[in-house]
Amino acid sequence: GIGGTFQYGYNISIINAPASYIQMFMNTTWLERTGVPLESNGILLLWSFTVSAYPLGGLTGAVAAGPMAIMLGRKMSLLLNNVFVIIAASLAGFSRVAKSFEMIMLSRFFTGVNAGVSINIQPMYLAESAPKKLRGAVALTSASFTALGLVLGQVVGLRELLGGEESWPFLLASNVVPALIQLTVLPWFPESPRYLLIDRGDKESCI
Repeated sequence: GIGGTFQYGYNISIINAPASYIQMFMNTTWLERTGVPLESNGILLLWSFTVSAYPLGGLTGAVAAGPMAIMLGRKMSLLLNNVFVIIAASLAGFSRVAKSFEMIMLSRFFTGVNAGVSINIQPMYLAESAPKKLRGAVALTSASFTALGLVLGQVVGLRELLGGEESWPFLLASNVVPALIQLTVLPWFPESPRYLLIDRGDKESCI
């Protein structure tokens, strides 16, 4: 869950705290490029694109989740899904250095792709892997990790932590930490028995 639905909740909430700083960064960058500051409507439009990139990426990830789960398996799909977060964190982390607000938009898109994949495949993987008696309780952890991500995103986004004017790129890039945790831990987990039996026809591995 830490690299799955946690990311969905976390990335929803971390964008709120530094909103004014990112908009200021957009205006400053535009001024340096063109010599003309953005009007309030222009800033609002760019900010709207930035925020909208996340659900657009989520839609893309949700569409891709089904084929990924069948072709790669549930576990491998979740592992590869972290690549999108690593790309997103790199783009967001270096956006201010590169003086490019477009990198933030692209970062949010890739973050959305990760969320779209994980919110579909993680519950599938858990439900198919959990013992029968625990299946309901284990499936509910998807919602628990989403809520945990929302809460931690709000906490980390405090100005005293990473939500300040100088540290907001680190806040947007902090989603790489759960991704690295999952990349370290998930390889030790088993593959979904249902996937092994039905999609791959490997009865021995399933048992």
